[in-house]
Amino acid sequence: MSEMPPNQTAARGFLRRPDPKAIGNVDRGAQILGGELQLAGHVLKGDPFAGGPQPDAVAAELHGFGWLDDLAALGTHPARGLAQKRVFDWIADHPHADEGAVEWAPEVTGKRLLRWIFHSGQILPGLDREGSAPYFAALQTHVNHLAAHWHTSPDGQARLETLVGLAVAAMSLAGAEGLVMPSLIALAEEAEAMGTELLSRPRSPESLLESCALLVWTVEVATEAGIEAPPQLMAIVGEIAPMLRAMRHADGALPQFHGGGRGAPGRLDHCLRATPGPATTARGMALGFARMVRGRTTVIVDAAPPPAPDVAPEAVANAHASTLAFEMTVARQPLIVSCGPGQGFGPIWARASRATPCHSALCLAGLSSSRLAPGAGAPGDAPDILTERPENVWAGDYDGHGQLVAPDFGLPHSGTTAHMLAGHDGWLHSHGLTHLRELWLDPDGFTLDGEDSLAALDEGAQDRLADVIGPPDGGGGIGFDIRFHLHPDVTPSVEAGQVTLSLPNGERWLFSHDGTAELRIEPSCWLDPAQAGPLPTRQIVLTAVLGGRAIQIGWTLARLAVR
Repeated sequence: MSEMPPNQTAARGFLRRPDPKAIGNVDRGAQILGGELQLAGHVLKGDPFAGGPQPDAVAAELHGFGWLDDLAALGTHPARGLAQKRVFDWIADHPHADEGAVEWAPEVTGKRLLRWIFHSGQILPGLDREGSAPYFAALQTHVNHLAAHWHTSPDGQARLETLVGLAVAAMSLAGAEGLVMPSLIALAEEAEAMGTELLSRPRSPESLLESCALLVWTVEVATEAGIEAPPQLMAIVGEIAPMLRAMRHADGALPQFHGGGRGAPGRLDHCLRATPGPATTARGMALGFARMVRGRTTVIVDAAPPPAPDVAPEAVANAHASTLAFEMTVARQPLIVSCGPGQGFGPIWARASRATPCHSALCLAGLSSSRLAPGAGAPGDAPDILTERPENVWAGDYDGHGQLVAPDFGLPHSGTTAHMLAGHDGWLHSHGLTHLRELWLDPDGFTLDGEDSLAALDEGAQDRLADVIGPPDGGGGIGFDIRFHLHPDVTPSVEAGQVTLSLPNGERWLFSHDGTAELRIEPSCWLDPAQAGPLPTRQIVLTAVLGGRAIQIGWTLARLAVR
C-alpha cells in the first residue's frame, strides 16, 4: 500500500479549467430544480440537507453529490444557481472532516470531490477570489482527509472512486502537486491488485462500466495536465473493454441486471473509444452473460448464478434472481427487457425488481429461481439477501460429439444461425426440477426461436417432484409462467393467440407460441435510473401447468415483412 506524503496541501485555485466528465439526466435535473431529489428509493423535498438523519444509503448518495450530474445536464442559470447554493451551504455546515460520519467516509468524500471539481463550472460562476475561497478551502480539507484515510475504503468501485477523486484533485489544484504521483501510483497499485476479477464480482454490467469510466477519466485528466499516468490504469481499461463490448446491446446500452441500469448515455461508447489497441470482444461469456448477435439484433442472456454471499456485501444486496433471463434489442430499439434496477424507487420496488417475475424468464409457481430473505437489522433498512440460488448453471452449444461447450456464436454476419442451450437447477431441491432454455437467432437477426423446458431429469428428482404434485392421476400439477417484458416504446396487440409488437419506427414483430401454454398480456413497469419514476409498460405471459415429469413450450419472435 502506497503512503501519501504527510504534508498538508493548500489549494489555491485550479491549474486549468476542469471539464465536466460526467453529465446526468435532464428529466431528473428538472425534478431536482422543482424541489424533489430522489435517492435510494427516498424522495427528499425542499432542501435535502435540512431534514433529519437519513438511512446510510440515502446519506451516502446525498452527500456524494452525484446528483450534480443531473443539474449539469440542464445547463441553465437556475440549475447553476441551485448547484452553487447547495455546495456552499454544505461547506458552511461541514467546516471540518468528521471521520465517523457517513458524509466523510472516504468513498463518499472521493465522489463528492470528483463532482465538485468536474462541475466547478456551475459552482463558481459569478464569484470573485474572496467568494470562492470557502470552496477551495473545502477542497483542501477533502484532499487532506483522503490522503490520510483512502485505504479504509472498501475494495472495488468504492476504493477506485476514493483514489480517483484524490488523484483528479491533485492534478487539478494548485498547491496539491506533491500528491499527484503518490495518488496515481496508489490508484494504479490498487486497480492492478483488484483486477477485473474483483471488479466483476457484483455481476452488474453498469457497475463495471462505472469502474472503467473512473480510470478513463483519470487518464484523460493526466493527459490534459501533461502527466504520464501509470500504464496499469489503461491496462485495466484494456481488460475491461472487451467485457463491456460483449455486453453491449445494438443500441449502445447495457443489459439491466444485478442492480445496474443501461448506463449514462454515451458513457459506454466514450470508454470504448478511449481503449488502446484493437476493438476486440471477450470470447465466451462476460460477467456470466452470453451475447448472441446477428444482423442488427442482440440477445443477452444471464447465464450464471447471482453473486454468492461470500462476495462484497453490496453485490449480494443488489443480486437479481434473473438466471436465464434475456433481453433483446433490434437496432436502436429495445424490444424484450428486464424491468430494471428498483433500488432508486423505494423499498417495495427494490425488492420486487430482484425477483424472477420482473425478468424475461420462467418463474415456477411464483417462486423465484433464487430466493430472498430479509437482511439483518431494522425492517426496510437492511437489504434482503439471497438464501438460495442455483448451484449449477450452464450455457453453450454442442460440439461435433454432442458435448456442451462454452458459447461461441461467431461473427454477427457469419451467415449461420446462432444457437445456445442453457439450464439451471434453481428448483431442484424444492421441486426436483431443472429449467432448460434453448435459443436460435437466425442469420439475419429477424427471427428468435425459443424453447423453455421444465423436467425432472433423474430418479431422485422424479421422486421429489412426485412428492410435490402427488400421484400421476391425482390431478395435481405445478403452475409456471414465462414472461417477456416489453420496452415502454413497444405497443402490443393480441389477435388469434399471437401478439403483434409495434415499434416506434413503424417496424412490427410477431410473437407466437406452440399452443402448449395460455397467452395473456399483463401490466409491467420499466425501472430506468435515468427516469424520474417507474414507467408503465406491458408484458407477454405464457402460463402452463406441469402435470408429469417434463414439459416443453416453444415460442417465436419474428419480424414481419414491411408492407
